[in-house]
Amino acid sequence: MTSKLRFPPPKGFVAPGFEDVLNTFRDSFSKGIDKGATFAAFYRGKPVVHIWGGLADEEVKRPWKEHTMGFLHSTTKFAAAITIAHMIDRGLLRYDQKISSIWPEFAQNGKEDITLETFMSLRSGLPVLSENFEISWLRDDPRRLCEVLEKQEPLWPPGEAHGYHVLTIGLYLDQIVRRVDRKKRSLSQYFQEEIAEPFGIELYIGLPKPLHHRVARLTPRPIDRQNMELKVKQFKGDPVINQLSLTQPKDWFSTRRLNDPDFMELPCPSSHGVGTALAVAKLTGIMANGGEHDGKRLLSPESIARMQEPLSYGTDKTLSGSEIYSRGTILQPVVEGTKSWYMFGHSGFGDQNSAADPHYKVGWAYLTNYADPNVSMTNENKWRPLVESLFSCVHRLEGVQCERKMLTSFEELQREKSLTNSKL
Repeated sequence: MTSKLRFPPPKGFVAPGFEDVLNTFRDSFSKGIDKGATFAAFYRGKPVVHIWGGLADEEVKRPWKEHTMGFLHSTTKFAAAITIAHMIDRGLLRYDQKISSIWPEFAQNGKEDITLETFMSLRSGLPVLSENFEISWLRDDPRRLCEVLEKQEPLWPPGEAHGYHVLTIGLYLDQIVRRVDRKKRSLSQYFQEEIAEPFGIELYIGLPKPLHHRVARLTPRPIDRQNMELKVKQFKGDPVINQLSLTQPKDWFSTRRLNDPDFMELPCPSSHGVGTALAVAKLTGIMANGGEHDGKRLLSPESIARMQEPLSYGTDKTLSGSEIYSRGTILQPVVEGTKSWYMFGHSGFGDQNSAADPHYKVGWAYLTNYADPNVSMTNENKWRPLVESLFSCVHRLEGVQCERKMLTSFEELQREKSLTNSKL
């Protein structure tokens, strides 16, 4: 007879005034909502929350621990966007620069005028590749991968629409970094040596095999058939692009493939990030705190501001979503009374998420190994109550008495602004 699994209750550190965040986390575990997860936050440059709980490996009943690392999935894209912004601050790139000016072969098949900004705002028409590929070519056959990227024809006229780039954004950005970096490093290497190590951020794009024992084993939840059928009926994007996004790459045939150390070491800037929630929150916390940490500057205020400008919104041709995109980031609108702004960061498959709130100088991150693909259909995010609790604590500390609304689309934001203006 199989004994019922016991999920260790949350523990960790919360600074005075942030105790409610731990209580919210405990409540989620007691209700069986969370089963293995971690949450962390920085406030005004200091860590104020680092909590974890549940099982890091259900098969052997290994609990989450302080130094357990989790898969970031597409939250990795925020690290990639920061890397590009870092290179722009150093004068190695410009957002208005044509990619073909530094990579002549990129100009093939109608891509000659695509700028870095058009690409990073997901408007280039390159959300997927017409020719299927293997992500392992990053390591095993980089020339072949590069040729496939170069030959790709835009799937719509660049600049005229937008669609989520599940993997291609990181693959193309990696090639760009290799061409402009004076040391010819990959995006992963550049991030590690110029950002992660100097700022003490334990986050990797492609995990070194000696560290794999610290990673929580991915245990994805099953897809709810009714939710999926409803999503198919309501889909408003391009079905051909969507189907290609679901069948690429050839060697990523299961979500659990990330549990393979050989696969997880691949330096893919779109998806293969691994780190602790504390490390991810530190990175977003630096962004929220104006780009500085302990007297060292990571990014200029101008670069940080550019990552908060809404450039693409409305119906996404790839996923049919309504997220707001900037230069490699996802924007989450916040409304408090008559004021509004954006948290900026990036979500990831299965409910991973991390964002920076520049108004309150807060950076936060949530990671779970019990990745739930249904949240993209239900919007029942497990991180949301934690973030709401976090900012309730910040409100009390700063004496703010105002309802905080976290929105998801540009249309929601416009409706909220119109409603506010009608009351004035």
